[in-house]
Amino acid sequence: MLPLGLLNAAQGHPMLVELKSGETLNGHLIQCDTWMNLTLKEVIQTSPEADKFVRLPEVYVKGNNIKYLRTNNTDSRAAATEDAVDSVETTAEEEATEVDAAAGAREEGVVEAERPASRIFRTNDRLFKPAALLQARKDNADASFAVSRMGTGQAQSTHAHAMIMTRSSNRKLDRIPTTTIYAALQELPQVEGTYHSIVKLVEYLVQERDQKPNVRLYECLIRANIDKNHGSAEVAGRLLQEMILYKIAATPQIYQALLEVTAVHPDYVLRSTVLFDMKNRWYSVTPNDQISIIVGLLRDGQYEVALAQLEEMNKNPSAIPLWLYDVFLYVFGDLGFHDEAFAILKHRQRIADILDSPLSLSALQFLLDAFSRDAFYPGIKYIWDRFVTPGYLNPSDAVTTNILNAASRHGDTALAIGTIQALSARGRKLDLHHYEALIHVHIQHGDLRKAFIIMCIMHKAGLSPDLSSTRSIFWMLRDSSAATDSALEILHELRLRYTVPSAAFNVILEATEIHRSFKVALDMYRSVRQICADGPDIETYNDILLRHCTYRKSMNFLVAEMEAFSIVPNKTTYDHLIRISTLQEDYETAFQYLEAMRARVIPGLPEGWWMSKDSALALIRRCILAEDFRVEDIIKQCRSRGMAIDGELQALVEKVQQPKQAKQSETGTAAGEQISSGQVVVGTLLEPQTPTVDVQSMSA
Repeated sequence: MLPLGLLNAAQGHPMLVELKSGETLNGHLIQCDTWMNLTLKEVIQTSPEADKFVRLPEVYVKGNNIKYLRTNNTDSRAAATEDAVDSVETTAEEEATEVDAAAGAREEGVVEAERPASRIFRTNDRLFKPAALLQARKDNADASFAVSRMGTGQAQSTHAHAMIMTRSSNRKLDRIPTTTIYAALQELPQVEGTYHSIVKLVEYLVQERDQKPNVRLYECLIRANIDKNHGSAEVAGRLLQEMILYKIAATPQIYQALLEVTAVHPDYVLRSTVLFDMKNRWYSVTPNDQISIIVGLLRDGQYEVALAQLEEMNKNPSAIPLWLYDVFLYVFGDLGFHDEAFAILKHRQRIADILDSPLSLSALQFLLDAFSRDAFYPGIKYIWDRFVTPGYLNPSDAVTTNILNAASRHGDTALAIGTIQALSARGRKLDLHHYEALIHVHIQHGDLRKAFIIMCIMHKAGLSPDLSSTRSIFWMLRDSSAATDSALEILHELRLRYTVPSAAFNVILEATEIHRSFKVALDMYRSVRQICADGPDIETYNDILLRHCTYRKSMNFLVAEMEAFSIVPNKTTYDHLIRISTLQEDYETAFQYLEAMRARVIPGLPEGWWMSKDSALALIRRCILAEDFRVEDIIKQCRSRGMAIDGELQALVEKVQQPKQAKQSETGTAAGEQISSGQVVVGTLLEPQTPTVDVQSMSA
């Protein structure tokens, strides 16, 4: 690919252009813009297979479609400049040879390390002594000539081959005028990946053409350090120090090049030094300099300062390139500075509307992803309404789901429905969390009817909403008994059109129990068959009715109801039944439910189910009060399962012993003998869990 300056010089001359598609265009170059978009006339187009030829009067070629181009420019200066560029580009074979030579030489210590840009000036220059301010990439001063695995002779032979290649490259340059090489040096920094070419050309001029180090050469070396892979702000700073040491006055172009280097390789000290020197020399900061400063500040992590500089530049908006706004959008969006990114986005969009230069869809997609990730509603709403709804953007399922959650949180019904429609249009099967977000949106607007309709649609779609799906509805009903009554009326209406899921009835039952009582809730439960065609579910009993049940009669009724609906009790059910049984005068059913609970065979759980800590302590308390020796087995089982009950057990035993000890002190020894059996039970509960010790073996 030719530098832009050469393309401008080649206008009006024949040119061969190879496209990335494999087609070739052979014609005369008429025009070339700054994006390297070409206009050719009298063109012959050749197919990739070279079997078809088409003559075209004029062709416009975009720069990003060009793979290779070649010009037969008769202008001697332009042609010579191109030869100068080609002469310093090493072929693949030469480069491989040089790499092998360098590798072998490093093992033998016979090759001087490659010199960086600040050490290319010759040591025997009478006017300019070498600064040597940078160390070589690898210091070989102490390297020896000892024989290694490669062998000294082989290493020297390979090194000699590399030197021959270098001399061959120099012989090519010997045919090119010095002024042409200088012209090539001015063009090369604009081309990516030309760091080594620039260094070689400057080295050639100084060593072979006896050129004295001057401002133009230093500027080329500094600009070479803009290269993202090989450049360095440290090298550029030392080049500036050399210029000061040799009393070579720095020009505005030098300072501009240094600021461009710090934009790629951020260096706060070098940037501050350059700005200080420019101020002392009365050099004004150009818009391009300000852009380099801003980009460098962003790379340096000084985001607030960079934003302040952008606001300062915005006083003259024409000086700000649109890509600079895009850089801020990417950086701030990635960092989560959403308020700032949103403000820049709106400003950028206003400019796009005026200049007809829209923001790229990839940038908008990135911002929508970033905004939805953190549920930044204003940015989501802005991009969705202007770019997603008209069809310009098509966000992914994950981003769309995040937008749905953000819309649910902010109560935006239109946005939430829009996301559901977008997912459905792709054939995406909606899950529980999609419908739950819609329920939350309608509840924020106080629309219970639509919320319950969504639950009926969920049930129709084959999904089973549970208690967690109704939390937003529960929070609304919990705050209003009137809303609870209204909700029950809504379900009676909806059952004529839909199949009402049990979760919808459960949430009303739960709120009724809070506002009124367990008895009223139990009476409401009796109408479950009228509202829910499928009847109640396990949550109706475990999470609502049995949780608040305290009487045996109600417990027996609920157990019978579960059997009638063929609902199999689970661990939570048995735990509630044990707890309720311990509250009765005859607590024997607690042990019956405990045995039924332990008898259940659970895959992957050898010990089977066990009651919760609260239920276990309640049963232990009843056993202690009744002096039931079965308490020992319960405590043993709790400890074997790692249930920490010793602290609560100690407090429980002390609480039980206090009234008995007081009664013993009042009635005397006879009463004490009557309760001795109870003391034995209590005492065994608190025995320390220590192993027995064989006294005879210890004495032996």
